Amino acid sequence: MDDQTARLLMKKLKKYRKWAESIFINPVYWKVNGKPYFMAGFMKNDKPAGTAYITLGEENREEAFEAQQKLALFADLSSNIFIIGEARQKVESAYYINPLNTAVSKEGESIRRGRDAFAGLWEIQQKFNHLVKDFKYYYEYDVLTRKQIGETDLAKVQETANRVNMYQYLTLTTLLGSNMEIRAFAEFLESAEAGKKLAKHQLDFVKGITENQDVMELSLARLNMIVDEDLEKMEKLNYSYSIWKNKRIIDGQRKYIRYPK
Repeated sequence: MDDQTARLLMKKLKKYRKWAESIFINPVYWKVNGKPYFMAGFMKNDKPAGTAYITLGEENREEAFEAQQKLALFADLSSNIFIIGEARQKVESAYYINPLNTAVSKEGESIRRGRDAFAGLWEIQQKFNHLVKDFKYYYEYDVLTRKQIGETDLAKVQETANRVNMYQYLTLTTLLGSNMEIRAFAEFLESAEAGKKLAKHQLDFVKGITENQDVMELSLARLNMIVDEDLEKMEKLNYSYSIWKNKRIIDGQRKYIRYPK
């Protein structure tokens, strides 16, 4: 948004700020009855303390609540995509490629299955990186250029978030279902002559991803996915389910709206 718009909106918001709170304004807006509504937040100690949905003119409670459904959904899902994406993209490609370039002996069936499972994880990681990269480009060079979001943007962010969850699900089920085999592959890499050429942190990565199974099981449960053997069908089912879940979450956030009441 331009500086003048930001100053006008900030002037309104300062009336509702409490002691020691900071204010942020999301740069995108949603139009209701021709009026652009922006989402603003009040932060205290780097934690959300409340929200406001404001326009340049006079706010209408019903309009603001309609805008909240759209703006909060887009903001929450975009943020989640970027947070998960940033965490996963910290893993360098070499952590997968170099271990996979190590030749595996024909005798080690468990080791070969572990290598295959690890190769599957690398395939998921590449798809994930591509997905997040495309979304980031869309957000930075499309959304932030035009500022106004519409129904197509809500569909895109929900589809992307659902695909992120699918990749998280596939990663976790692979790590849990092939845990012993990946451990065998990691042990092979530690002992193999070729594996000795790997950097220690790359070996540690292959070993480390098999640990803390209880944490992985909890993360899988928190995804709360509808499971189906047909992954294409599963993605469609969970997209529909996520729309319902997201609406409940966004509806629950109304109690944090500080303005308008």
